[in-house]
Amino acid sequence: MIVASVAVAIVAFILYALERRSKQEPIAWDQAAKVTLVSGLLTSGVVFATTAEVPVVVETVKAVATEAAPAVQDMFVGTPTF
Repeated sequence: MIVASVAVAIVAFILYALERRSKQEPIAWDQAAKVTLVSGLLTSGVVFATTAEVPVVVETVKAVATEAAPAVQDMFVGTPTF
């Protein structure tokens, strides 16, 4: 997670610096810091939100399925009455 955030922050800084140099303007270091920080934070948030610990999720699903199975099966016993 940290590697992706740092990589995106570095790329964002490089792109910002190249954009400023293409316009023959000096780098505004406060703006560069904001762009770098925000891009790193957004990336870490996206990576955190899209990754999950698979074994924990699988165990949770198994536990819920085994607890709910008898109750679900009881719904389908007998003849329907409408």
